[in-house]
Amino acid sequence: MAAGRVYARANHLIQSVKPGTSVFCVPSDVSFAAIEGHSVTQLQNEQVKFEGEEPEAGYAAPGLDLIAAGVLIAISVVVMIASTTLPVPGGLRTAPGLLPFLTAASLGVMAILLGVSALHRRRAGVVSDPADARDGVEDRRVALLALTVTLYVGALQVLAFQVFFSIAGVPFVLSAFEPVTVLTLAAIIHVSWRGPLWITVLICVGWTLTLSLVFQKLFLIPLPGGF
Repeated sequence: MAAGRVYARANHLIQSVKPGTSVFCVPSDVSFAAIEGHSVTQLQNEQVKFEGEEPEAGYAAPGLDLIAAGVLIAISVVVMIASTTLPVPGGLRTAPGLLPFLTAASLGVMAILLGVSALHRRRAGVVSDPADARDGVEDRRVALLALTVTLYVGALQVLAFQVFFSIAGVPFVLSAFEPVTVLTLAAIIHVSWRGPLWITVLICVGWTLTLSLVFQKLFLIPLPGGF
């Protein structure tokens, strides 16, 4: 009878675990009452360590991170300087170089943080383990992403169109940016995340329309995909 109650309680606990939840093992002499009434740290007397989605990925070699940081900083500086040379027909809010400048500045800040982290790891004597090298699957995924982005940029040029319409007297413009962006984002997300397709499409449509409205009505900047 006791064994049956233990089995029933264990089965109940297993069924109550949500997908993606980490499951831990405890010694056989620990009762289920102790599991239900105490925390994991109290049972194992050690600190819980939280890991990311790919805990085995680790860091790249500090030298590679320093090279990447240097290249990104150089690109950021070039884009920021080029964006300040663009003409400003209106005010600062409608300046065509405002968004490239802010984007390049944020990229430069992240590159600096990457470089600082690489320097700290290099001074600490951290080196990459050859066994942690990226496999061919990851390389193919990166190549596929680069190809997708290239096709996306080309489709915006080849399939360019504009449709003018109004809703409640407010003018809007529909261009190739909206449908091409939705399809591209949906393809990228569906490959990386095998969730329900309708959720993926809903997210892509909502994000693309929000981005389009912000550029059209707030920045007053036309998006690519039009004539």
